[in-house]
Amino acid sequence: MAIGYLTIQTRTAQDAVPLSGVQIRIMDNQGNPVYSLTTDENGETQKVPLETVSKSFSQNPYYTGTPYNSYSVLARAAGFNSLYVSDIPIFEEETAILPIALIPMQESQRSPIQAEISIGKPAVAMQTQRQQEGTVAEPYVLRQVVIPNPITVHLGPPSASASNVQVSFPDYVKNVASSEIYPTWPEASLRANIYAIITFALNRVYTEWWGNHRPYHTNSFPLTLFPP
Repeated sequence: MAIGYLTIQTRTAQDAVPLSGVQIRIMDNQGNPVYSLTTDENGETQKVPLETVSKSFSQNPYYTGTPYNSYSVLARAAGFNSLYVSDIPIFEEETAILPIALIPMQESQRSPIQAEISIGKPAVAMQTQRQQEGTVAEPYVLRQVVIPNPITVHLGPPSASASNVQVSFPDYVKNVASSEIYPTWPEASLRANIYAIITFALNRVYTEWWGNHRPYHTNSFPLTLFPP
């Protein structure tokens, strides 16, 4: 059985403050507990090994199965609402870094609320192509290229009613890349896709393709992947 890795980073106060003492439970796709961890003074857990499948499947363009194993994480801390994150992909020889932001309980709350987030499949694993949405009118071109920082992210298709959040532009690129492609691909392929993501986003800003102040969107939960 192949091995991948997972570490969790917990924050609060809009990601500004590390949160120590958070109880972390990692479960497999059947809900069976695999690890029980506690975050340290930096709000991080140790890097733990998890069973997955061979990375050769994710490098085979004709493979139609799921080239990774999925896990779930439950984060709990005294005085904070809980968070359950499911469908976390683990790839062979790769480390998944899962950032978790916990929200303090309100004074009127008697018990914590558990929020749930599902990461879902990367776009490359989807059988149907996603269609771009936006205006068909002639775009207005800005005088110069602007790098939005932070960038407003619409958590859904442009026409859908969904929340808007703000992230830094580098985090936006990392989030989109981790939701579009597999981290096991050759470095040249990763670079080419990341350059395309950056170019596409800046083109949409430069041409105001979605209209003035229209948020740019991604459906991904921020999961950043690095080599172990």
